[in-house]
Amino acid sequence: MKCNYCSNEAVYHRKISNEFVCKTHFIKTVEKKIRKTIRKYKMFSPKDKVVVGLSGGKDSLVLLFNVLELQKRYSDSPVVEAILIDEGIEGYRAESIEIAERMCKEWETPLHIVKIKTDFGKTIDEIIPSLEELNVNACTICGTVRRRLLNDKSYELGADCLAIGHNLDDQIETFMQNIVRNDLKQILLHPPNGNIKSDKKEIVQRIKPLMSIPETEITLYCYYKEIPIQITPCPYVEKYYILRKKIQDFINILENQSPEIKYNLLKMNEKIIEQIPVNYLKKEINQKIKKNGICKICQMPCGLNRDICYFCELKKGLNLVK
Repeated sequence: MKCNYCSNEAVYHRKISNEFVCKTHFIKTVEKKIRKTIRKYKMFSPKDKVVVGLSGGKDSLVLLFNVLELQKRYSDSPVVEAILIDEGIEGYRAESIEIAERMCKEWETPLHIVKIKTDFGKTIDEIIPSLEELNVNACTICGTVRRRLLNDKSYELGADCLAIGHNLDDQIETFMQNIVRNDLKQILLHPPNGNIKSDKKEIVQRIKPLMSIPETEITLYCYYKEIPIQITPCPYVEKYYILRKKIQDFINILENQSPEIKYNLLKMNEKIIEQIPVNYLKKEINQKIKKNGICKICQMPCGLNRDICYFCELKKGLNLVK
């Protein structure tokens, strides 16, 4: 088949739109969709300080490359910086750190590596023996700590927003998880494009420029742009029952028969959010912060009827804080 945009041979069939695209136009259409998403949701402007959460994986590297390409068009744009969280997982994190350091050097991007060991007190490897006692799995601890450290470092760097590499698959899996859990509040408070900005300046707004790009297209984009991909899987993720993985498998089965399923779910997620005024959502967030109070240990917002946040609760459970 020939490319729909030129006479070159097509290398990819985008089933949702029935497009056949060559290598050049595949890259162009992906980048165009990312720019369109950023403009549609006004995720950031040329004057904003954008910090990118960089794991060294395909999604975050594609994100960093495209944010850099956008911001460098303007001579007065603040320097884009990247943050990588080193969980201290033997045989896993080293590969992505090497990739991240190499690409940031090539793209002339400052990279800040934050070690969980330094800022939390223990590596994930060191925490694993305590999981049964804490009654949580490795992914819960890792996700909680990573989110917190990304936010804190972004705030330290003076970021206007923190860009994270959540793609289309990630977003709809989160949406479906909240539906299964009957958690409408989480759906409202976490729109597909990122978190609603809070009045508390220490909470950096998170944005998701890749929210409309399927994971398969990100993988192919990396191949054609010669962006390296980490191949070593996390050694802990497969050991635990994770609802997200079950939902992921279910959606992929549906997609084989209905290519539009992922975009339909994204649109439904957006329609639900659109029914609620933005000012109301912002008010809900700030009321939630005030109602829930402030953690007596770290001074960050904590949950209802709690006097310490989950981050500090984990530290207490591991005897890392009094």
